[in-house]
Amino acid sequence: MLDLWILITLGAVAMQAIRAMMQKSLAPRYTVLGVTYARFLFAFPLAVLFVFAAVQSTNTPWPVPPPIFFVYAVIGGITQILGNVVFIHLIGFANFTISTTYSKTETVLAALFSFIVIGDVLNGLGFAGVLLTFVGVLVIAAGSQQLSVKSLILAVTDKAALYGLAVGALYAVASTSYRAGSLSLGGDGFVVQALYTLAWVSFFQWLLMGAWIGVTSPIVLHTIVRNWRSAIWLGITGVTASAGWYLAFALQKIPYVLAVGQVELVLAYLASHYMYKERAKPVEIAGILLTVAGILFVVFAK
Repeated sequence: MLDLWILITLGAVAMQAIRAMMQKSLAPRYTVLGVTYARFLFAFPLAVLFVFAAVQSTNTPWPVPPPIFFVYAVIGGITQILGNVVFIHLIGFANFTISTTYSKTETVLAALFSFIVIGDVLNGLGFAGVLLTFVGVLVIAAGSQQLSVKSLILAVTDKAALYGLAVGALYAVASTSYRAGSLSLGGDGFVVQALYTLAWVSFFQWLLMGAWIGVTSPIVLHTIVRNWRSAIWLGITGVTASAGWYLAFALQKIPYVLAVGQVELVLAYLASHYMYKERAKPVEIAGILLTVAGILFVVFAK
């Protein structure tokens, strides 16, 4: 039987895919900035409801956060926002495939950051699985564009590739901060730990990004409020997906969670093949097999 953290991660991946589809459909109405903030705007009150429900249903006492908890929450919230902003900015660059491929370094960088900050150590099988999923992503990307090891190495000086690396690093810092924040609360109630962390991070994201938009683009706020009936679903799907990731991070080492999360890419390619009758290239199939093998390594790592 699959471990609980794996099932939670798969649920988070599914909800994240739904949120992504909603963002894509609503972006023409709200703009990219609007759909990004709508997710945070409605996520905060929902996250508060989640943690209240968790405390009441589990009879777990409210956490008493140490000062370092708020440091982790602020760093995680800010780096996630910056990662989203930088990733959106990548759309304007020509070699988008290379840059997004570099952004997938999040999984590998998270292994480094979580070791430095928390002391998480991966065993041999788990580390091999993390690397395999990363290589699989690279190979899949190579199938859609003329991408090679040489082009990836040469592209390290390219502005778009550097932006992609920045995205990977920012997301890795955010993930590490979320796990570190949850663990700093102590106790055995991982559900309350994770959701309490989510509530505070959501608050900081709601406050900081809201203040910035209020000053620079107030029309965005007006648009979201005016169309709240549809925008609220971005918050519902977004906070539900985030809750899944936070719960998984509280239970398991970040690189393992992110590696299993790469199943989203595999499912996307399978959907394009069976639903849209798009033919996968041999190199793409090889990448999918490598990614699946890496996920299995992680699943069986102890």
